[in-house]
Amino acid sequence: MINVEKQVNQLRDGALDAWDNAAYLIKGKRIWLGLFAAHLAVEKALKAHVIKETQDIPPFIHNLPQLADVAKLELNEKQRNLLADLNPYNIRGRYQESLGSPPPMSEVKIMMKQVKELFEWLIKSL
Repeated sequence: MINVEKQVNQLRDGALDAWDNAAYLIKGKRIWLGLFAAHLAVEKALKAHVIKETQDIPPFIHNLPQLADVAKLELNEKQRNLLADLNPYNIRGRYQESLGSPPPMSEVKIMMKQVKELFEWLIKSL
């Protein structure tokens, strides 16, 4: 049996730290890594929800929509689509050298604003 409260708190703290890193990297125009860190922040928040829901260690996956399903979160279509849009940055952040140019900053700012809203909701609802 795991200590659910301890695990949720650790993941929440890690998610908040990853979000700060994402904002810092995006501000510094390190877009690939910034979006990767945003993905990581949301992933950690979702895994905290998985622990809260299942009382067990979350699966070792990085697929955001799948984690939301395991956590049994009731997401609207906009939130589900945002998770799907953010999901590829788990890979793109790791292999940026082979992917060419990142998305334009104008698109990144829009995405980050939307992700921030979802992220804050995920953290608040823990």
